[in-house]
Amino acid sequence: MRTPLLTAVAVLALTSTAATPPPPLHENLRTLTPPSGSALDAEVDPAGDRLYVSSSDGTTHRLTVYSTATGDPVGEPVALPAPATVMALGASGTVYLGLSTRIAAYDTASGTLTDHRIATDGSVTHLAADPGQGRLYVGNQAAKSVTVYDTATGAPVGEPVVLPFHPAGLAVDTTHHTGYATYVGGAVENGSVVYRNVLNTVDGTTGRLTGTVSLGSTALGSMGVTVDPVGRTGYVANLAAGTVSVVDLREQKVTGTLTVDGNPKALAYDPGTSTLYAARTGASSVAVVDPAKGEVTETITTGERPAALALDPEEHTLYTVAGGAVTQTARKAPPEPTPEPTPTTTQEPTGPTPEPTTTEPTTPAPTDTPPTPTATATATTEPTPTDTAPGPDSTTTPPPPPPTDTPTPTGADTGTSTTENTGPNTHANTGTSTNTTGSTGGLAATGSRILPVSLAAASLAALGGAALVLSRSRRRGAAAPEEDDGAP
Repeated sequence: MRTPLLTAVAVLALTSTAATPPPPLHENLRTLTPPSGSALDAEVDPAGDRLYVSSSDGTTHRLTVYSTATGDPVGEPVALPAPATVMALGASGTVYLGLSTRIAAYDTASGTLTDHRIATDGSVTHLAADPGQGRLYVGNQAAKSVTVYDTATGAPVGEPVVLPFHPAGLAVDTTHHTGYATYVGGAVENGSVVYRNVLNTVDGTTGRLTGTVSLGSTALGSMGVTVDPVGRTGYVANLAAGTVSVVDLREQKVTGTLTVDGNPKALAYDPGTSTLYAARTGASSVAVVDPAKGEVTETITTGERPAALALDPEEHTLYTVAGGAVTQTARKAPPEPTPEPTPTTTQEPTGPTPEPTTTEPTTPAPTDTPPTPTATATATTEPTPTDTAPGPDSTTTPPPPPPTDTPTPTGADTGTSTTENTGPNTHANTGTSTNTTGSTGGLAATGSRILPVSLAAASLAALGGAALVLSRSRRRGAAAPEEDDGAP
């Protein structure tokens, strides 16, 4: 009964292990707080191991540089002429800063700031850079447009792409040199207000609008956007609906919807780990989404109302602007999978398990009938009588006496019995035998052997009787001539 119990315990242990949720893969390393004011936006430079954070307290505006390895400030904060609400990292280590009505450029190598690097008409609300192509995408809220600029000259590429409503999100696919901008707006149709959520595609080479994808008609949709350049997939956050739309950028159509509660807004995608991050403005956290599974797998706690995300794809580190500070979150290497134990088939006994018992030797009750020898597969060595009778001077040991009327006890011999053949018809038993009642079939266990004790005893008795009869016959045969001589 022990084996089934152990098997049940093992199955229960495996089931409990399988039900245990996996450990979190993300760890908050530190919170970076600007020396004054609140953080507005952040941009990371993986090649330089630097993080750039813009901040403002209403009167003083700064750009602070941090080491991504230690979190310590590098140098003194840079004074800005206006608050930098958005930033983008361009080519040659240049950080572009949206200063409301203009774009400034900060040279990370020299530490110099150039104001009015790119002049715009209206207000800059979104920036996205493509360093490989030397392009900067600018979302203009007042002009309701997206314009592509050549970062080498600062001149626009083509005409601005004018939208029905101001851009709500902006991202760029640096592999295919394409920008994506969203907008959401309402219009009165047939007496009712209808909202339009659209994803727009802008060619980086020409600056032209090349496609639009309708994303539904919910209010406050189509906010943040990010791109998976490998799978050519776009992700668009729908703030009020609590969802993220999945868009096939090749086919220009919606292929799915991910549920992300907490009012998702800003998005970031890590192609190295196939992980989507969604800043939840209503939950003070970032949702970690597995697009393949279509579910939120983890939650990263941040400050209040996270509004912007910056991702280091080389170190798989996320920077979240929330609560006036920046939370640095690192993705840990997933643990090595624990090999599952291979189930072992255990043969259960078909009968009751014998329990060892100690039996005191008892004197067997006499019986009138000798026991019948039990056949056994164990070979027993028995001496074979010879045809030559021993002479008068023979020193051969006489055969054992014939069986007496004392009955042979029924039982098993647990002692050790040794048979030695010293000559024809000669037997010497040098062992001792202890009878124990209660055995079956006249067999006794001695160590690892089974001895046919009853059969051996019966065989010796029968053999002794036969030898005595043969001896008497031979003596009568020797005395026969004398009787013949006296015959008439």
